[in-house]
Amino acid sequence: MYIPRIYYNQIININTIIKLKKNTIHYCMNVLRLKIDNIIHLFNNTNYIFISKIIEMKKKNIIVKIIKKKKKNNESPINIHLGQIISKKMNITIEKSVELGVHTITPIFQKNKYSNQELKKNVTKKIHHWKKIIISACAQSQRNILPKLNQPSTISQWYKSIPKKSNKIIFTVNAKKKICNIPYKDKDIYILIGSEKGFSNSEVEYIKKRNFLNISLGPRTLRTETAGIAAITALQIYFGDIK
Repeated sequence: MYIPRIYYNQIININTIIKLKKNTIHYCMNVLRLKIDNIIHLFNNTNYIFISKIIEMKKKNIIVKIIKKKKKNNESPINIHLGQIISKKMNITIEKSVELGVHTITPIFQKNKYSNQELKKNVTKKIHHWKKIIISACAQSQRNILPKLNQPSTISQWYKSIPKKSNKIIFTVNAKKKICNIPYKDKDIYILIGSEKGFSNSEVEYIKKRNFLNISLGPRTLRTETAGIAAITALQIYFGDIK
């Protein structure tokens, strides 16, 4: 039976009464059409779900009682860190990568494409919207811990945050090696996904010099949002929990 899942970003204790956040009231009342005595599951960025009952509903308030908690770890055994060149379909990339178990997402400005400061400012404003997508995707996919969304950065800035001995992968059409050729050595896997036009020669050289493994996702040129989804799926099949 379907039980609605609501994100609550505070500590939750059993046998307590809490008031749901204002930003969830419209969703609960007008989208889910919940009523008094309905059961919902709250999650709060821990490996627990909190089974709760609605005891009061008003136009501006929804009060629930926490009945019990249940440990539920649906996190992937591998930590996929996605460095994604910002695209027009970034919403899709974020939503689907979260559903597939991504650990961290870093939106990346491609060289020369986002040199205008005003464009960078506009993308930064989207961070709030992307965080909402992450919460929604976690509610959908039964994940209880929210993936981390980093501030937008350049490729070089993102690279500086990567531990030296981590698995680092770039995907290009002309690569000779495949997912099955990755020498898996650490549960942290950093992947860089470019635009449909790919990376510039200078970007590819920069990345190769920093020991990124060049991997193919097949002979077809994928859209950037498809490439990210395909890469994460393949990694989860080979090293994660999609079997």
